[in-house]
Amino acid sequence: MLKKKFLIFIFFAYYANAQTELKFNLASAPLLVPNIGIEVKLSDKIGYQLDTSASFYNDIEGSPFHMTQIFNEFRYYIDKKRSFFIGTHVGYGMYNIRLPKWIANISGSEFKEEGSYQYGRNTYYGITIGKKIPLKNERFGLEIFLGGGSSQSNYKYYNKNEQRIFAITNYKRKFNKSGEELPYRGGLMLIYKL
Repeated sequence: MLKKKFLIFIFFAYYANAQTELKFNLASAPLLVPNIGIEVKLSDKIGYQLDTSASFYNDIEGSPFHMTQIFNEFRYYIDKKRSFFIGTHVGYGMYNIRLPKWIANISGSEFKEEGSYQYGRNTYYGITIGKKIPLKNERFGLEIFLGGGSSQSNYKYYNKNEQRIFAITNYKRKFNKSGEELPYRGGLMLIYKL
């Protein structure tokens, strides 16, 4: 009986591994922001991916840039080759940042003083589109993707002296709130098939 259970376990482990892809984002790696993921094939047309990214900079233009994100995503593959996909995701993030001046200029955000920062949490709801590109070695591939949607934040804002600043001075609540619709993930993943 034990031998039979062991053989079933080996078969299941082999089958699960044959359907699994490990991923590493080549676009964020040069910025020292690791982004790794794992995707499991659920059927010929459906996959589930879990991925995470983080940054650990203590000083960018005088402020910290610490960020962690994790996403759960279900993907629908449009073609039989499993190359084009559209996915829906839910994510969660924590941060301790001030947007660098060049990002604030691009996004139209107000540039905060040097040394100030926001500390908070994000939730993400959105879609991802992408394409997988096979390479000569069948264990490896590339995936280009872009995702976005709604980003909802609860945060506290601190000045360079670490004093709390309230968005509305006559109403002091525990957290400030912010919500935007924007692209917030993307890149070029290197895929390794187990």
